[in-house]
Parts: sequence; C-alpha cells; structure tokens
Amino acid sequence: MEKERYKLKTQNIIGRICVSTVILFIGIILVYKSFVIEKEAKNYLYSYNLFQNVNYTVALKENNLFKTETLGMDKAYVSELVDKINMDFTYSLKGNKKGKIKYNYQIIAATQMEYDTNDENSAKVIWEDQELLLNPKDVVVDDVGYTINESVVLNYAEYNEKIKEFSKLYKVPVKAKLEVKLFIISESEVDGVKDIIDEYSIMNVKMDLNETVFTVNKDFKPTDKKEFVDIKPASKHVNKFQFGVGIVIVVIALIIMLDSIRKSIKFSKKSDYAIALNRILKNYGDIVAEIVSPIEVDNLNVIEVKNFDQLLDIEEEIRMPILFYEIVEGESGEFIIVCDNMAYRYGIGR
Repeated sequence: MEKERYKLKTQNIIGRICVSTVILFIGIILVYKSFVIEKEAKNYLYSYNLFQNVNYTVALKENNLFKTETLGMDKAYVSELVDKINMDFTYSLKGNKKGKIKYNYQIIAATQMEYDTNDENSAKVIWEDQELLLNPKDVVVDDVGYTINESVVLNYAEYNEKIKEFSKLYKVPVKAKLEVKLFIISESEVDGVKDIIDEYSIMNVKMDLNETVFTVNKDFKPTDKKEFVDIKPASKHVNKFQFGVGIVIVVIALIIMLDSIRKSIKFSKKSDYAIALNRILKNYGDIVAEIVSPIEVDNLNVIEVKNFDQLLDIEEEIRMPILFYEIVEGESGEFIIVCDNMAYRYGIGR
C-alpha cells in the first residue's frame, strides 16, 4: 500500500513538472513571437519604358565609284562624296498607367571646332554653333504615353565645307564634329504619384567633320525603364497583448514548476523517513514502544547517538525500552532511551 502511494505521488510530481515545462515553452514562444520584424516593403506606383531609335540614309554626290545614290547605315563614308544625310528619329514613352502628359521637343545641329594639338586632353574649342533643324513643338496628351516620329535632312556637305574652308583660309589645323540632337522634355501627372514626373532625354547622333572618312555614331540608350516606388522601411514593434500573455504564462509555469520541485524534495525526504522508520520497526518492533506524547528532557542530560545500532547497544546494556515519538507525522521522529537522569536520543527525518 505504501509503495503504491509512493508511486502515485511520484507520478503526480513528474506529471506536474512535465506540464509546467510545456507551459513554460509555450510562454517563451509567445514572448519571442511578440517581437514582430517587418521587412522592407515596396509599393510600385508607376513605371514607364523608353524606346529610342534613329534610322538614316546617306545621300551621295554624283560620282563614278558608287552605282547607288544612297548608302545604308553603319558604314564608313568618304566625306567628299557625301551630300546629305536623311535622318528618321523615333522616340516613344509608354507607361503602365494613364496620365496627363505635357511634352516638348526640338532637333538641333551642333557644330564644334577645336584646335588640333594631337593631344585630346589639351584640345581647345575655337568655335561652336547651333542650328535649329526642327522648331520646338508642344504637345499635351491624356494617355499612357506618346510617340514622336520626325525626319530631318542634314546638309553634311555644307557643314564639312565650312570647316575645311576655315582651316585652309587661316592655316589652322582643326578637329571638328557635328552632332544632331533630339531634345525631349516631358511632365507627367499620374494618379497615385504625388510629384510631377519629369523626363529629359537627348538622342544624339555624332559624326566627324574635316576628315577623309567618317562614321555616324548613335550616343543614346535604345531602351530604358524607370520606376517610381513607395518604400516602407523595415521596422520592429512589439505585440503588447501577446507579450503580456506570454509573460503571464511563463510566470505561472515557473510557479508550478518550482512548487513541484519543492514538493518533490519534501516528498523525497518523507520517503526516506518512511523507509528508514519501517525498516527499524519491522526489525526491532519488539523492543520499540511508540508513544503519543513527547518526553520532557529539559532536566535530563541528553546524549545524541550517531545511529540506531548504537542505540541498540545501549538498550542491551541498560535493559531499558526504546521509545519512539513521531514529531511531525510522516516527516520526522526520534527514538529515545531514558535511564535515571540520562537520555539517549537518535532522530530520523530531520
């Protein structure tokens, strides 16, 4: 019966410790999860794509070399044989939302002449000029985008001859270049975007002057993409309710756990006491008398003995009964032999 009670008591304490451990773990998880980290968030408001292209043909002067009147793109051209260059500019802006767009564009020819020192780093500009090839145009549209298609004729021979005559007349070695530029400026008002969207583009086509042979080079990106994003930075915050619940659960779990450990220690002591008492009473019950009230030892000379075997030796010598009094039921007691003014005592469960 005692063994069964001990087993049930042990299982109960172990069960309480296990449950409190699980509750503690849940509380810790709740506290940890209450610290919320939000990653950086991007909200794409608006985007648009740019498409830019120039096609051109080179018109030749009368000559005995070429059978055709024009030459195609991406070739090397003999300056003395070139008359005009026909250019077709295409520029397109396409957005993902409709908006009110105001745009302005024009085409100019810019000539620059430098003193030729054979050192690019020390070259100095002698003269430069600009000529309007296409007058400025202002357009307003309410759409997702717009497209510009414009053609101009560049009198290359005239520009080249002007530079050659200057160099010959003043006997100055010069380097010169001619640039044909399409300037585009636009302002877009799009729903969802707070500020006006400004776009400034230049399509530049370059070529040399005063050279025996020249090439035509495009100085712009054929395509481009621009995005407008509302960025919400990463942040940290605490879910106060969840944090509070987690702390309460942790505290409750710790209280249950500590109480279970305390009871386990106390029960362990009781178990050791019960085992020791049962062993003594079983083996020596015929010489041990259990009493219900404590023995007054104030006027006696009390001698504490180390173990029960020593008390047995004393009992055999003086032939006095061993008395047992349980001080705290189930926890502690004492065996005592009283002889004259002497008391021999052995305590258990203390």
